[in-house]
Amino acid sequence: MLIVLIVLIQMFKDATVFFSQDTVPTIAHVIPTMDRIDALLNSPLHALNPAVNAALAFARKTMDKYYSKTDHSGIYRIAMGM
Repeated sequence: MLIVLIVLIQMFKDATVFFSQDTVPTIAHVIPTMDRIDALLNSPLHALNPAVNAALAFARKTMDKYYSKTDHSGIYRIAMGM
């Protein structure tokens, strides 16, 4: 359980540092990173503390709310070659 928690925390830290850079993050980088975060959040995470599971469920809901808006973005469609 502790290892899963460490992996989750490290993933969010790495994403935050990555997105905070001035020169690297572009839509072409952000979308695949968000896809990896989404995949991890939607993978079965068993044996976590109920409070952690509740926080992860809230994170998934919040991320889905904003991530779904990319479907209506022209920039997203160009970046993804749609």
